[in-house]
Amino acid sequence: MTHEPPTSPQRVATAWFKALAEIGGVPGSAARSRGLLQELAERFLAAPTGPEPLRDLGAAAGRALVDGNYTQPESIATTVTVLEQSLPTELDRDARTALFAGLAAGYANALRERTRAEQELIRQAVLSAHRTGEGRFRAVFRNAALGIGVVDGAGRLLEVNERLARILGRDAASVRGRGIDEFKDGSDEREFCAAIMDLLAGRRGHYSAEKRFTTADGTVTWTRMQASTVRAADGSVELLIMMFEDITEQRRMTQRLLHQATHDALTGLPNRTMLLETLTELLDQAKPDERVGLAFLDLDGFKGVNDTLGHEAGDRLLAEVARRLSQATDPDRHLVARMGGDEFVILVPRTMSSACVTDVAKAALAALQEPIILDGRRLSITASLGLVERAAAGAKPIELLRAADMTLYWAKSDGKARWALFEQERNEREVARYALSQALPAALEHDELFLEYQPIVDLHDGNTYAMEALVRWNHPVRGLLGPGEFVPLAEETGVIVALGRWVLRRAVQDAASWPPTPDGRRLTVAVNVAVRQVHEPGLCADVAEALDTAGLPAELLQLEITESAVMSPGESGRPALETLSALTDLGVRIAIDDFGTGYSNLAYLHRLPASTLKIDYSFVQALTQPAPTGYGSAEAIVTSLITLAHACGMTVTAEGVETPAQAAILRTLGAERAQGFLYSRAVPQHRVSDLCAGFALT
Repeated sequence: MTHEPPTSPQRVATAWFKALAEIGGVPGSAARSRGLLQELAERFLAAPTGPEPLRDLGAAAGRALVDGNYTQPESIATTVTVLEQSLPTELDRDARTALFAGLAAGYANALRERTRAEQELIRQAVLSAHRTGEGRFRAVFRNAALGIGVVDGAGRLLEVNERLARILGRDAASVRGRGIDEFKDGSDEREFCAAIMDLLAGRRGHYSAEKRFTTADGTVTWTRMQASTVRAADGSVELLIMMFEDITEQRRMTQRLLHQATHDALTGLPNRTMLLETLTELLDQAKPDERVGLAFLDLDGFKGVNDTLGHEAGDRLLAEVARRLSQATDPDRHLVARMGGDEFVILVPRTMSSACVTDVAKAALAALQEPIILDGRRLSITASLGLVERAAAGAKPIELLRAADMTLYWAKSDGKARWALFEQERNEREVARYALSQALPAALEHDELFLEYQPIVDLHDGNTYAMEALVRWNHPVRGLLGPGEFVPLAEETGVIVALGRWVLRRAVQDAASWPPTPDGRRLTVAVNVAVRQVHEPGLCADVAEALDTAGLPAELLQLEITESAVMSPGESGRPALETLSALTDLGVRIAIDDFGTGYSNLAYLHRLPASTLKIDYSFVQALTQPAPTGYGSAEAIVTSLITLAHACGMTVTAEGVETPAQAAILRTLGAERAQGFLYSRAVPQHRVSDLCAGFALT
């Protein structure tokens, strides 16, 4: 026994046929109707998921329904209901909306074309019925599904069929003889009234428009009116034949589809589509002196809610956030839209200054301060906002959204739970940084990077002890770039792993070629290792391979690792500690770099398999500067750091030494080595031999 899948064409067609039959019977043969609906169901279920193909498929299906005589007013609404329940769940909201929009448009266009052809036949029959009174023509007039009225040249209703009488909410006898201006509706535009007068005056022969009728009990009927004149022998208007097609159900469906296409299903807020349409219209119509603002809001840590409480709870939280944002803003002055996920945008038209947008941001943050109760839990939610405010004339919607989104990133980077206002200069810097980060992988491939080396000097005899490798980028457009301009970008983007591997291999290869010092020693090469590299499982293998390939003894390699990479106690610090232990087992030396600038766990320091502690240059610079009021002396701090390092069995290297006075103080305090401009700036590989002899003590 075989079973049909839950969304098989047969099942969909059966449900569809049954629903359409319930609203008005089956046009023609039941077998033929089932065949049509199954064919359409097969197309829907096999269709691609893109909005454009689905819109075209929906339009074709709408025309097919009309051709199959499914023209009852409820046919299209019933069809949408059945398909909404039957379509595959992987078909997202945008795809469904495109399908239904195409379906409604195709159905309406096909029905309109059929109606126009039928209306012309009915018009001829009505005219014959009025002039000759023949029974067969009068039957057409009386039984037509369209509302029909015959008006004389003075604008009085001569004939009204029962369908039009029902639309007007009156009996036909009470309508005859009345002027058509008595049936005006509050929604009639001036153009509509003028067009009717033009018809009666003979200034035009045809006119079509949508016309609303409201009965005494408040029932509203929307119609599509087709009006045409019949002229007398002298050319004057003898009659005006008016036909009214009831489009109330079609209009209701169109409004429903329009709402679906322009509003978020979860929160009921306008969606991205409506925001862009509104913003585009606002900018297109903006006067030269008008300004506009956007606030781009993103919840902080929303993923954690979904991960811990589930997506259903996350959806309820988003709905509550939407409600609060709507209450915190003025519906007459602001548009709150949901962009998707946990992102919302507040449009602030006709701003006077940036304060108009910052006030909205403050109100939004305040609205989210009160905890949200979900399943008995109090959730404290914060948000970050990116704000942009500028002249509306000439602005582009996508550019405004991009600027607000970029500024949102600034707010997140600055600590979250806050807003940031767009700044052109900062944006240009960010754009330049982004371009630089994108070019970095190619720079590795195109040999745009190179190394220079700065000597590390023994403070007590002036001998050169080691060379620290410093990476440079010979950028084809921006020229020479130091590590501070691109290494942080590499860390943010993850390129630091490939960059660090390249630096390691090149530095080890260079060091293997360095000549011995005058006293026969070989120089150590110091290579910086980023936090991300320390946590890479392949670091030890990379180091071993580089040493083996170059033939450099492991004890001549010193890896310099920042304290933030290794000073985490507990489980988070264990992988780094294990990696460092494995490296020291290879014979490699470990140095803790930039010490004193991070969040040091001093009790953890003694556990590290490091041989050197490097004091950050900021402490060295402070040694020869007056201490700020209320702060301890730099000398006392450096003394403590040196004492701590020695207690842990480490030597001390001071970075950034620029003056003889700094070197003298460090020597007195017990530091073993130093590096900085006092001795030498970083030099190319071919000049390393010039520095091997060391430096005179000062």
